[in-house]
Amino acid sequence: MPFFKHNGLKLHYVDEAPTEPAAARPALLFIHGAGASHMLWTPQVKHFKQTHRVIALNLSGHAESEAKEEDPEIETQFAPELASLIQHLSLDIFVLIGHSMGGGVAMSYVLQDGVRMPRALVLVSTSSDLDMRKRGPGVAKEAIEINLFLLQSALKRDKSIEYELKRAGAKVSLTNPWIMQRDLRACDHFNISDRVGEITIPAFVIVGEHDDLIPPSIAKQLEEALPRADIAVVRGANHSPMIEQPEEFNGLLSKFLKWVESNP
Repeated sequence: MPFFKHNGLKLHYVDEAPTEPAAARPALLFIHGAGASHMLWTPQVKHFKQTHRVIALNLSGHAESEAKEEDPEIETQFAPELASLIQHLSLDIFVLIGHSMGGGVAMSYVLQDGVRMPRALVLVSTSSDLDMRKRGPGVAKEAIEINLFLLQSALKRDKSIEYELKRAGAKVSLTNPWIMQRDLRACDHFNISDRVGEITIPAFVIVGEHDDLIPPSIAKQLEEALPRADIAVVRGANHSPMIEQPEEFNGLLSKFLKWVESNP
């Protein structure tokens, strides 16, 4: 498993590439959300590694990545970790794809000075203001819906990728609750609403139709605040459309990537 060092921490990432990569195609760098890991992007890694180089970062404290004792901040710790990985891999042409907290990391990265700029951003179920204290009912409803989904799937003996990944996420939350707790504290301190208009590269905002944490109305506000953005709502999806409706999600992402590749 590949690792790199950032400020004394050993951080893990996944790096997959097609047998015959196309030089003109950008690498795809995926960033997970709160309490998650690179595993959340399993359907996308499997699908896009046929045509693109696919990289998925585990932020500090997640999966095999080491953590500091103090709470992280999205802008001052997670975004620099992403910058270190991009420098470590000498990435030149790439697209950043971030989910929820990972979307905040991606936006914070492009707002840093002196970094290698991605060709585009894909912002999944995220906002320029991630303070979950403002969305208490949505947080509770999302947790209830996940537990209900897991129970129903277990009763039906459903072994879908969505079930397996959500079950794995629930197990991590039970065995290492501090991971989610520290991530949510980082989200509570994240608000770049006054700077999001400075992001001038193309952006694609994707949100689930039934997302209770970042509803389509909030995603629409992000799309309108970004100077060069479009939005898509994934039907039948909640907060994790990449695993809840992977075929539709991958189709939307593929179309956007084709546009990016044809508009250098």
